[in-house]
Amino acid sequence: MALCNKKLYANSYDDLKNILRKLEKDKRIFVFFHGSKDSQGYSWCPYCVEVEKPVEETVEFLLPSNGIFIECSVGDRASWKDSNCSFRKDPQLRLTNIPTLVEWGTSKRLTENQLLDPDMIKILVEED
Repeated sequence: MALCNKKLYANSYDDLKNILRKLEKDKRIFVFFHGSKDSQGYSWCPYCVEVEKPVEETVEFLLPSNGIFIECSVGDRASWKDSNCSFRKDPQLRLTNIPTLVEWGTSKRLTENQLLDPDMIKILVEED
């Protein structure tokens, strides 16, 4: 299945919250959190660069018909490392690592090296 209209981009915490508010409640929402990217499309986070392609390819192939994939930047390194970072403080999110892939509204989450394993991503996306 092609992602086409099912992939959205959030460039900040507020951007993500606005997108989530607008989505229909019957959607399964998968959010991939990563460090911001430079002008050449590379994140400052080496793990993020390493897992981006496997995550996108696996999710694109397996995304359910009611699924939405959101790619979300947590900002630059200084913003991410700040203990008051909104992504870290949000009680529903509580991000502690990037890269992270979550199914929004559930406890399902994969981080860092787990995202190099397509089978783990498959389990997260396929289970409902």
